[in-house]
Amino acid sequence: MSQGVIPLSLKDAPALIERLLPVQKLSAEAYKEQMAVQGKTLTALGSYWKGRKPLILNKACILGCLLPATDSPAHDLAIFEKLMAMDDESFVARGRYRPKPREILAKLSIAHMTDYFTVEPEGVLPAAAPLDWSDPTYEGVKVAWRSDVNEMGRRRLEAQMLPRATYRERVDQAQRPEEVSNSVDVHIWDAVNAHLGTSAQSFGELVEQLGIMRFGHRPRVADTFCGSGQIPFEAARLGCDVYASDLNPVACMLTWGAFNIVGGSERSRETLARDQQELVRRVQAE
Repeated sequence: MSQGVIPLSLKDAPALIERLLPVQKLSAEAYKEQMAVQGKTLTALGSYWKGRKPLILNKACILGCLLPATDSPAHDLAIFEKLMAMDDESFVARGRYRPKPREILAKLSIAHMTDYFTVEPEGVLPAAAPLDWSDPTYEGVKVAWRSDVNEMGRRRLEAQMLPRATYRERVDQAQRPEEVSNSVDVHIWDAVNAHLGTSAQSFGELVEQLGIMRFGHRPRVADTFCGSGQIPFEAARLGCDVYASDLNPVACMLTWGAFNIVGGSERSRETLARDQQELVRRVQAE
Protein backbone atom coordinates (compact mmCIF):
# COMPACT_ATOMS: atom_id res chain seq x y z
CA MET A 1 0.00 0.00 0.00
CA SER A 2 1.15 3.55 -0.65
CA GLN A 3 2.10 5.66 2.33
CA GLY A 4 -0.42 8.21 3.60
CA VAL A 5 -4.03 8.04 4.70
CA ILE A 6 -6.30 8.46 1.67
CA PRO A 7 -10.02 8.78 2.51
CA LEU A 8 -12.09 5.83 1.26
CA SER A 9 -9.04 4.09 -0.20
CA LEU A 10 -10.18 0.88 1.54
CA LYS A 11 -13.87 1.38 0.75
CA ASP A 12 -14.14 -1.77 -1.36
CA ALA A 13 -11.27 -3.72 0.17
CA PRO A 14 -12.22 -7.06 1.76
CA ALA A 15 -11.93 -7.10 5.53
CA LEU A 16 -9.31 -9.30 7.13
CA ILE A 17 -11.96 -11.13 9.17
CA GLU A 18 -13.48 -12.36 5.89
CA ARG A 19 -10.25 -14.13 4.97
CA LEU A 20 -8.49 -15.24 8.13
CA LEU A 21 -8.60 -15.16 11.91
CA PRO A 22 -6.25 -17.07 14.29
CA VAL A 23 -9.11 -18.79 16.08
CA GLN A 24 -7.01 -21.21 18.15
CA LYS A 25 -4.85 -18.42 19.56
CA LEU A 26 -7.91 -16.27 20.23
CA SER A 27 -9.53 -19.19 22.02
CA ALA A 28 -6.54 -19.48 24.36
CA GLU A 29 -6.55 -15.73 25.04
CA ALA A 30 -10.32 -15.63 25.63
CA TYR A 31 -10.13 -18.59 28.01
CA LYS A 32 -7.41 -16.90 30.05
CA GLU A 33 -9.49 -13.74 30.31
CA GLN A 34 -12.58 -15.68 31.39
CA MET A 35 -10.61 -17.58 34.02
CA ALA A 36 -9.41 -14.30 35.54
CA VAL A 37 -12.88 -14.09 37.19
CA GLN A 38 -12.76 -11.01 39.47
CA GLY A 39 -9.52 -9.94 37.82
CA LYS A 40 -11.39 -9.11 34.62
CA THR A 41 -11.66 -5.45 33.73
CA LEU A 42 -15.43 -5.00 33.99
CA THR A 43 -16.54 -7.80 36.31
CA ALA A 44 -15.82 -5.72 39.42
CA LEU A 45 -18.81 -3.54 38.50
CA GLY A 46 -21.09 -6.50 39.13
CA SER A 47 -20.96 -10.22 38.50
CA TYR A 48 -24.72 -10.43 37.95
CA TRP A 49 -24.54 -10.32 34.17
CA LYS A 50 -23.97 -13.71 32.59
CA GLY A 51 -22.55 -14.37 29.17
CA ARG A 52 -20.01 -11.55 29.07
CA LYS A 53 -18.12 -11.53 25.79
CA PRO A 54 -14.33 -11.53 26.31
CA LEU A 55 -12.82 -8.12 25.63
CA ILE A 56 -9.94 -9.72 23.72
CA LEU A 57 -12.45 -11.30 21.33
CA ASN A 58 -14.26 -7.98 20.84
CA LYS A 59 -10.93 -6.34 20.03
CA ALA A 60 -10.11 -9.04 17.49
CA CYS A 61 -13.46 -8.67 15.73
CA ILE A 62 -13.25 -4.87 15.53
CA LEU A 63 -9.70 -4.90 14.20
CA GLY A 64 -10.56 -7.75 11.86
CA CYS A 65 -13.38 -5.67 10.35
CA LEU A 66 -11.16 -2.61 9.89
CA LEU A 67 -7.95 -4.22 8.63
CA PRO A 68 -7.79 -4.98 4.91
CA ALA A 69 -7.03 -8.42 3.50
CA THR A 70 -4.13 -8.00 1.06
CA ASP A 71 -2.42 -10.32 -1.41
CA SER A 72 -0.06 -11.44 1.37
CA PRO A 73 -2.09 -13.43 3.94
CA ALA A 74 1.03 -14.36 5.92
CA HIS A 75 1.97 -10.70 6.32
CA ASP A 76 -1.64 -9.78 7.16
CA LEU A 77 -1.64 -12.40 9.89
CA ALA A 78 1.71 -11.25 11.28
CA ILE A 79 0.45 -7.65 11.55
CA PHE A 80 -2.81 -8.77 13.15
CA GLU A 81 -0.90 -10.84 15.71
CA LYS A 82 1.30 -7.85 16.55
CA LEU A 83 -1.80 -5.74 17.15
CA MET A 84 -3.25 -8.49 19.34
CA ALA A 85 0.03 -8.91 21.31
CA MET A 86 0.41 -12.48 20.06
CA ASP A 87 3.89 -12.11 18.54
CA ASP A 88 7.13 -13.16 20.26
CA GLU A 89 8.23 -9.63 21.15
CA SER A 90 4.86 -8.96 22.79
CA PHE A 91 5.22 -12.11 24.89
CA VAL A 92 8.48 -10.68 26.21
CA ALA A 93 6.51 -7.69 27.51
CA ARG A 94 3.70 -9.94 28.75
CA GLY A 95 6.10 -12.13 30.69
CA ARG A 96 6.16 -11.94 34.47
CA TYR A 97 9.96 -12.06 34.41
CA ARG A 98 12.48 -10.65 31.93
CA PRO A 99 15.88 -12.32 31.60
CA LYS A 100 18.96 -10.53 32.87
CA PRO A 101 21.98 -9.88 30.61
CA ARG A 102 24.00 -12.69 32.24
CA GLU A 103 21.21 -15.18 31.50
CA ILE A 104 21.00 -14.03 27.89
CA LEU A 105 24.75 -14.38 27.40
CA ALA A 106 24.66 -17.87 28.90
CA LYS A 107 22.06 -19.16 26.44
CA LEU A 108 22.08 -17.23 23.18
CA SER A 109 24.56 -17.28 20.32
CA ILE A 110 25.64 -13.67 19.83
CA ALA A 111 28.50 -12.89 17.46
CA HIS A 112 29.41 -9.55 19.05
CA MET A 113 28.29 -9.12 22.65
CA THR A 114 29.29 -5.48 22.70
CA ASP A 115 26.60 -4.73 20.12
CA TYR A 116 24.14 -5.10 22.99
CA PHE A 117 26.02 -5.02 26.29
CA THR A 118 28.69 -3.14 28.19
CA VAL A 119 31.26 -5.25 30.02
CA GLU A 120 33.32 -4.26 33.07
CA PRO A 121 36.20 -4.78 33.22
CA GLU A 122 36.84 -4.83 29.50
CA GLY A 123 38.88 -7.55 27.81
CA VAL A 124 37.94 -10.36 30.20
CA LEU A 125 35.06 -11.91 28.27
CA PRO A 126 35.35 -13.31 24.75
CA ALA A 127 33.73 -11.36 21.92
CA ALA A 128 30.96 -13.89 21.29
CA ALA A 129 28.36 -15.74 23.36
CA PRO A 130 27.17 -18.10 24.75
CA LEU A 131 29.32 -18.00 27.87
CA ASP A 132 29.95 -20.44 30.66
CA TRP A 133 29.69 -18.25 33.75
CA SER A 134 31.14 -21.02 35.92
CA ASP A 135 34.56 -20.16 34.45
CA PRO A 136 36.51 -18.65 37.40
CA THR A 137 38.13 -16.05 35.14
CA TYR A 138 34.70 -14.44 34.67
CA GLU A 139 34.16 -13.91 38.39
CA GLY A 140 33.29 -10.32 39.23
CA VAL A 141 32.57 -9.34 35.62
CA LYS A 142 29.55 -7.06 35.27
CA VAL A 143 27.43 -6.87 32.13
CA ALA A 144 24.61 -4.45 31.41
CA TRP A 145 22.49 -3.34 28.48
CA ARG A 146 24.00 -0.58 26.38
CA SER A 147 22.13 2.67 26.84
CA ASP A 148 21.61 3.02 23.09
CA VAL A 149 19.85 -0.36 22.76
CA ASN A 150 16.17 0.58 22.79
CA GLU A 151 13.22 -1.45 23.99
CA MET A 152 12.61 -2.86 20.53
CA GLY A 153 16.18 -4.14 20.31
CA ARG A 154 15.96 -5.71 23.75
CA ARG A 155 12.70 -7.45 22.94
CA ARG A 156 14.07 -8.93 19.72
CA LEU A 157 16.94 -10.48 21.65
CA GLU A 158 14.87 -11.54 24.66
CA ALA A 159 12.29 -13.13 22.36
CA GLN A 160 14.92 -15.74 21.48
CA MET A 161 14.87 -16.75 25.15
CA LEU A 162 11.18 -17.67 25.12
CA PRO A 163 10.68 -21.35 25.96
CA ARG A 164 9.57 -23.72 23.23
CA ALA A 165 5.95 -24.36 24.14
CA THR A 166 2.46 -24.49 22.69
CA TYR A 167 0.64 -21.20 22.38
CA ARG A 168 -1.75 -22.12 25.19
CA GLU A 169 1.19 -22.89 27.48
CA ARG A 170 2.71 -19.51 26.65
CA VAL A 171 -0.57 -17.76 27.44
CA ASP A 172 -0.90 -19.62 30.74
CA GLN A 173 2.46 -18.23 31.90
CA ALA A 174 1.93 -14.69 30.59
CA GLN A 175 -0.07 -11.68 31.63
CA ARG A 176 -3.10 -10.71 29.59
CA PRO A 177 -2.40 -8.02 26.96
CA GLU A 178 -4.62 -5.49 28.72
CA GLU A 179 -2.61 -5.93 31.93
CA VAL A 180 0.44 -4.46 30.18
CA SER A 181 -1.39 -2.28 27.67
CA ASN A 182 0.75 0.77 28.44
CA SER A 183 3.91 -0.88 27.10
CA VAL A 184 3.15 -4.07 25.16
CA ASP A 185 2.72 -2.40 21.76
CA VAL A 186 5.69 0.00 21.66
CA HIS A 187 7.60 -2.17 19.16
CA ILE A 188 4.84 -2.75 16.59
CA TRP A 189 4.09 0.60 14.96
CA ASP A 190 6.84 0.75 12.34
CA ALA A 191 5.79 -2.61 10.92
CA VAL A 192 2.07 -1.83 11.18
CA ASN A 193 2.40 1.53 9.45
CA ALA A 194 4.63 0.14 6.70
CA HIS A 195 2.04 -2.54 5.93
CA LEU A 196 -1.08 -0.36 6.11
CA GLY A 197 0.15 2.99 4.88
CA THR A 198 -0.76 4.65 8.17
CA SER A 199 1.21 6.85 10.55
CA ALA A 200 -0.20 5.69 13.88
CA GLN A 201 1.59 5.44 17.20
CA SER A 202 -1.40 4.22 19.21
CA PHE A 203 -4.58 2.21 18.73
CA GLY A 204 -6.69 5.35 18.79
CA GLU A 205 -4.71 6.83 15.92
CA LEU A 206 -4.69 3.56 13.96
CA VAL A 207 -8.43 2.99 14.31
CA GLU A 208 -9.21 6.56 13.28
CA GLN A 209 -6.94 6.35 10.23
CA LEU A 210 -8.34 2.97 9.16
CA GLY A 211 -11.84 4.38 9.61
CA ILE A 212 -11.04 7.30 7.32
CA MET A 213 -9.54 4.93 4.75
CA ARG A 214 -12.55 2.59 4.90
CA PHE A 215 -15.54 4.83 5.73
CA GLY A 216 -14.31 8.41 5.42
CA HIS A 217 -14.58 9.03 9.16
CA ARG A 218 -13.76 7.51 12.54
CA PRO A 219 -15.45 4.08 12.89
CA ARG A 220 -18.83 4.03 14.59
CA VAL A 221 -19.90 0.98 16.57
CA ALA A 222 -23.52 0.55 17.66
CA ASP A 223 -24.75 -2.16 20.04
CA THR A 224 -28.51 -1.88 20.45
CA PHE A 225 -28.71 -4.60 23.10
CA CYS A 226 -25.38 -4.05 24.81
CA GLY A 227 -25.92 -6.17 27.92
CA SER A 228 -22.98 -5.66 30.27
CA GLY A 229 -21.34 -3.23 27.86
CA GLN A 230 -18.41 -5.41 26.85
CA ILE A 231 -18.62 -4.65 23.12
CA PRO A 232 -19.07 -0.85 23.31
CA PHE A 233 -16.45 -0.60 26.07
CA GLU A 234 -13.75 -2.31 24.00
CA ALA A 235 -14.77 -0.40 20.88
CA ALA A 236 -14.43 2.89 22.75
CA ARG A 237 -11.12 1.80 24.25
CA LEU A 238 -9.80 1.16 20.74
CA GLY A 239 -10.90 4.63 19.62
CA CYS A 240 -14.25 4.12 17.90
CA ASP A 241 -17.30 6.35 18.30
CA VAL A 242 -19.76 4.22 20.24
CA TYR A 243 -23.55 4.04 20.59
CA ALA A 244 -24.99 1.65 23.19
CA SER A 245 -28.51 0.93 24.41
CA ASP A 246 -30.57 -1.76 26.11
CA LEU A 247 -34.09 -2.29 27.43
CA ASN A 248 -32.82 -3.91 30.63
CA PRO A 249 -32.11 -1.30 33.34
CA VAL A 250 -29.39 -3.50 34.86
CA ALA A 251 -27.65 -3.63 31.49
CA CYS A 252 -27.88 0.15 31.19
CA MET A 253 -26.40 0.56 34.67
CA LEU A 254 -23.51 -1.81 33.95
CA THR A 255 -22.76 -0.15 30.63
CA TRP A 256 -22.85 3.31 32.22
CA GLY A 257 -20.44 2.05 34.87
CA ALA A 258 -18.13 0.58 32.23
CA PHE A 259 -17.80 3.96 30.52
CA ASN A 260 -17.88 6.29 33.51
CA ILE A 261 -16.21 4.30 36.30
CA VAL A 262 -13.79 1.82 34.72
CA GLY A 263 -13.32 3.92 31.60
CA GLY A 264 -13.58 7.29 33.29
CA SER A 265 -10.70 9.66 33.90
CA GLU A 266 -9.03 9.86 37.30
CA ARG A 267 -10.73 13.20 37.93
CA SER A 268 -14.20 11.83 37.11
CA ARG A 269 -13.65 8.86 39.42
CA GLU A 270 -12.59 11.20 42.22
CA THR A 271 -15.74 13.26 41.69
CA LEU A 272 -17.86 10.11 41.73
CA ALA A 273 -16.20 8.93 44.95
CA ARG A 274 -16.96 12.27 46.63
CA ASP A 275 -20.58 12.09 45.49
CA GLN A 276 -20.86 8.56 46.89
CA GLN A 277 -19.45 9.67 50.24
CA GLU A 278 -21.87 12.59 50.32
CA LEU A 279 -24.78 10.26 49.59
CA VAL A 280 -23.71 7.93 52.41
CA ARG A 281 -23.43 10.90 54.78
CA ARG A 282 -26.93 12.10 53.94
CA VAL A 283 -28.45 8.63 54.32
CA GLN A 284 -26.77 8.14 57.69
CA ALA A 285 -27.92 11.59 58.81
CA GLU A 286 -31.53 10.56 58.27
